[in-house]
Amino acid sequence: MHDNWRDMWYNEMQTLIPYINLTDTKIEKETYGLVRSIRKSKVRPFDTHFNLPLVSNDTHYRCDLSKVGFDMVTCNSDTCPSPSRGDDAKSNNIIASLISAEKSKFQRGKGYSTSRTDSSSQITITGEQIIGDLFNDNMQLMPFAISPLGLFGPTINYFLYGNLPTDYRTLHGINKSTFPNAYNMAKQAFEKTPENILGRADSIWKSQRNNYHYGGSYKSPDPSTYYTQAFGRAVCNANGSAGLAAIHSLYEENNNGPIAKSFINDDQVSDLLYNSDGRTTSQRSSSQSSTEWPSQPSTENFYVDTSSTT
Repeated sequence: MHDNWRDMWYNEMQTLIPYINLTDTKIEKETYGLVRSIRKSKVRPFDTHFNLPLVSNDTHYRCDLSKVGFDMVTCNSDTCPSPSRGDDAKSNNIIASLISAEKSKFQRGKGYSTSRTDSSSQITITGEQIIGDLFNDNMQLMPFAISPLGLFGPTINYFLYGNLPTDYRTLHGINKSTFPNAYNMAKQAFEKTPENILGRADSIWKSQRNNYHYGGSYKSPDPSTYYTQAFGRAVCNANGSAGLAAIHSLYEENNNGPIAKSFINDDQVSDLLYNSDGRTTSQRSSSQSSTEWPSQPSTENFYVDTSSTT
């Protein structure tokens, strides 16, 4: 699911970002060498990113950053919250999960006390130091958090649609003293990063007085409608592909999966539904013994996977 979202966003960025003059170079995907302390390593801090122009002109979107990178993260929430939590418990829980997912991207590890050694460069560095390198080099990390049904996290929502949370400075609950770089990076996402880029794309489109629809159809007349529809298609594709992949994996691991070894034929189905007098099973008395059903399929005909942990 992650890779489907990454590829979707990468493909859509190819047209959207240059259209609003945010970049004049190509969009990058999973690029090495962006972290200064471990430049020779294979660490890839962004799934996709774009470079902002070194010298901007009047047509460029003015921004002080050098790069804006996106890290995709999908999250889940309670599907059946207790009724005692109120009617909006599910929505609140999804939003909380999205914020938590964003926080996990800003706040890597457990601060400076926890570090890892990069295998290629043999340099020991913490997640907080990596975020610090990106921040000091004027790069912005944008967590692209998304729920299974396509609800976006507040950070990418602000970037796309301009919805600014009133409590954005404390939104992620990052401890400023323990994670100063993560705190600054999260705050900068709402202060220095371009916002409402779809609204800007609409303004550019309308000012050009085009005599055709942006998406090639009256159903997607402008950029914001087109890209919102593209996000919706990506939800269906990502969820469907993940479901099909899980089913395929299940059948491969369990030798045809949790299905009958020998399929039930039509006669066996009829015997299950009707007795010898033609009465349906629902008409039988609960006191009747199951021995009256000699044609009922034996449980030996079915494959039961006792090794499954689900």
